[in-house]
Amino acid sequence: MRQKERIPQLDIFRAIAIFAVLAIHATSRTLAETLDTNMFHPFLFINKFSQFAVPSFIFLSGFVLFYNYIDRPLGGKTLGKFYSRRLLYIIVPYVLFSLLYFALKMTAGHTWSLPPGEMASKLWKYLWTGTAYTHLYYVIIIIQFYVLFPLILWCLQKVRRLGAWAPLIGLLLQWGFVLLNKYMTNNGYWQLSKGSLAITYFSYFLLGAGIAVYYSSLKKWLVPSREGWRAGKGPVWITLWLLWIVAGVVHVELWFNNYTKKTVINSLWYEGFSNLHALLSCVVLLQVSFLLYGAGRSLLTRLLLSAGACSFGIYLLHPLLLFFYRKLPFHGGSLAYTAAIAGGWLFALLGSWLVVAFTFRYIKSAWVIFGSSPQKAKTNSKSA
Repeated sequence: MRQKERIPQLDIFRAIAIFAVLAIHATSRTLAETLDTNMFHPFLFINKFSQFAVPSFIFLSGFVLFYNYIDRPLGGKTLGKFYSRRLLYIIVPYVLFSLLYFALKMTAGHTWSLPPGEMASKLWKYLWTGTAYTHLYYVIIIIQFYVLFPLILWCLQKVRRLGAWAPLIGLLLQWGFVLLNKYMTNNGYWQLSKGSLAITYFSYFLLGAGIAVYYSSLKKWLVPSREGWRAGKGPVWITLWLLWIVAGVVHVELWFNNYTKKTVINSLWYEGFSNLHALLSCVVLLQVSFLLYGAGRSLLTRLLLSAGACSFGIYLLHPLLLFFYRKLPFHGGSLAYTAAIAGGWLFALLGSWLVVAFTFRYIKSAWVIFGSSPQKAKTNSKSA
């Protein structure tokens, strides 16, 4: 079987997405703390405009999985290797960090005196639902997609042209559930945490699948270049970026009016513009990644590649650093407050990045803690 073209630019994609994740978490408290001040709108913009982060990671998972497996025979050996890798590099670190954040919660809440049975029940619920800490739900979503992946792959291999319809199918499935969930919740039939269910992210995962299936023919449209500009693709790229900016700004302004003017509108407007902005972000980030990589092996490019290769470890670890950073006393006016928030983002990013990179460099079994190593990510295009 012909070896697939390796796409190192995807590590830059991961880096940008992880920067956005940290921006969301670093500004999470600012929305309540700066309401009714002139700092609220800028912080709201950073927080809400960055909401593409998790959808982008899910898109990338869909792209990498289908890009690497679409032409492989779907046999027991292939599936066995697929799930063994995920067990080692995803689930083991997830369980370890769930235990860590469970201990952090118990210590911060002074609840170690709970009966052992109740404590064990609480821990099991955290593990099952990805709620040991606010960010771990993402791993549960990815695990759900891993379970569904062989079935979706089998369908696309049997009927290859379904790949062209995959993004639309994902959008219909996702919005079918969104509408059903809204109706069922409003009428008191159920109370679901839909953010932890894979179906609420189907449009991103299947967009990644669709692009992966037709990547060789779509690449000339996805990757900005002088040749493409001269061939008339420039207006399409400009339109895409303008739509991306407009969708993001509208989404932010809807929330701004909700916070400051208590405007009440149908929740589907928030859902719709969030979904549109995140879908466009997936393609825009792909383009930015190619542009940055194409700028040459500059220091910035090397740093982005490193951050992207360490992104899963950074994702797991950064809330711990942010937790302790927020224990530091900060005083002063708006400038000092802004510097403190920016410092939290920088401390969480650089601290977790350095820990992950040094752990992989000096500890042989570092994969137990942080998953697949950066070295493997750089030499193996199959790492998700």
